[in-house]
Amino acid sequence: MGFTHDNSAMIIQQKPSVTVRFRVVFPLLLLIFVAGCSPTRYSVRHVMMPLMDNARDAAYLSDDIRTFGDAAPANLFMLEGMVQTDPENAELRVNAAMLYFFYAFAYMEQDDPDYASLLYKKGLDHAWLALSDHCDLPSDRNLSFKEFEILVPSIGPDEVPAALWVATCWAQYISLHLDQTSVMRGIPKVQALLDRVIELNESYFEGMPHIMQGSLHAFKPKIMGGDTDASAASFAKAFAISGNSFQLSRFFYARYYTYRMMDVDLFTETLEGIINAEPIADDPYRLLNMIAAKKSHQLLEEADDLF
Repeated sequence: MGFTHDNSAMIIQQKPSVTVRFRVVFPLLLLIFVAGCSPTRYSVRHVMMPLMDNARDAAYLSDDIRTFGDAAPANLFMLEGMVQTDPENAELRVNAAMLYFFYAFAYMEQDDPDYASLLYKKGLDHAWLALSDHCDLPSDRNLSFKEFEILVPSIGPDEVPAALWVATCWAQYISLHLDQTSVMRGIPKVQALLDRVIELNESYFEGMPHIMQGSLHAFKPKIMGGDTDASAASFAKAFAISGNSFQLSRFFYARYYTYRMMDVDLFTETLEGIINAEPIADDPYRLLNMIAAKKSHQLLEEADDLF
């Protein structure tokens, strides 16, 4: 009798009743239903996005820029697939914009500027849709500057990441097409976005708004408001925010400000300072600082052509 009783208990434990299984599964189904998501979209938001965030942070901490470069194309395709699954996910689009920007900047801009332009454009498109979905700006960027300027104040603190990566991808795209009037017309819009981001959170991403502001003041023509004094002031603010720990600010300073000033000594001194900078323990931006050093080597090799 005891054997029969124990065996029954074993069977009950191995095969839960329909009621028990319903109690386990129903809350998950209800959660998905309440969230208004398909199961795949739910997976993107609650499984894949945390993994992608962790992968991005791990990449920033890495000292392996070759693996980053090799992995970026596959990760971009993965992000595109996730965006197709969850097109209204602003955070996902901002992550895509960031990866497009850094892949173009680190690996393509000098060797294949046409392809870099394509990558910057893709990043801009993603960031713009993330931004326009959460403020009064329309999904079409081709509105007049007067209309654009009126709508920019609708950008709030939560939209700072999207607005910053719109401006960053757009500015770098423009920098590769300074001979095209149609492209240059975007400069006032980028300027307005950067002004708004600085107003809301000037320290975002180690002062990146000021870095891009300084770059824009340096590379845009005087007839469109180019101003080396304003450029120097913007970079000074970026340096004050990040100190010596974020070498991208120094690289953009050398690339745009010192070149505009035709100051070869400052150009060389700044780039050599990046290359020879002491590593920082537990540097949260180790990869980006290594990219800045790599780009500095390349830029120094072009000094004779630039000056």
